[in-house]
Amino acid sequence: MPETIVSAMLKRTHLFGDLSLPERLRLTRAFRRRDVAAGSYVFQAGDPGRSFFLVNAGLIQICLTRRGRRVDLAELRPGDYFGELAVVDGRPRSADALAVIDAELLELPQADFFQILDESPMMFRKLLGELCRRLREADRQISTLATSDATSRIIRGLLTLADRHARREGGDLVLDRAPRQHEVAALAGTTRATTSRVIRQLAEQGLISFSGGSLVLHEGRLAAGDNLR
Repeated sequence: MPETIVSAMLKRTHLFGDLSLPERLRLTRAFRRRDVAAGSYVFQAGDPGRSFFLVNAGLIQICLTRRGRRVDLAELRPGDYFGELAVVDGRPRSADALAVIDAELLELPQADFFQILDESPMMFRKLLGELCRRLREADRQISTLATSDATSRIIRGLLTLADRHARREGGDLVLDRAPRQHEVAALAGTTRATTSRVIRQLAEQGLISFSGGSLVLHEGRLAAGDNLR
């Protein structure tokens, strides 16, 4: 991939956008391209963390598997980055990174990552702010899993997917591709059987509906019914 294309992409990202052109070009030369096929892992929990990754194309899911149940933590698209935690603290990866569809990544070795942090205080502060944001999000997810019942967690999972992918039609949120039950179960931290039962109940109550291959969330009724907002 030509250096100028990578440099232009770095400029559009939150973390690298404030670097000068010479800094971006120098950083560009340190990145290497890595293609990951759909369904393959970039890394898994427990692997050594020696690289930082930037998503150039595709979709990456950050997830954990506990007792056979997958919990999705984040969904990363072009311009997003991941893998920085293990690179910074030198400990093994704390979660899995899975390619949902074919993905093209830019991989930055640990030594080059630290060098650019040393040279750019602005980037260091941005990274620190992002780590704090993710910690707060993790705290929120833990709180939800600990204090909410399965129905509330599934509704939150549907609303999370809607925030990412839905289009608005009046008071409704429309997901053109209805999520698969295992996707919702992973977000909610519950079983597929429970997810199936709750989604059926939500549809019977008129809180959600299906139209062809789409899922429609009747947002006002859905939020009010669970007292989420």
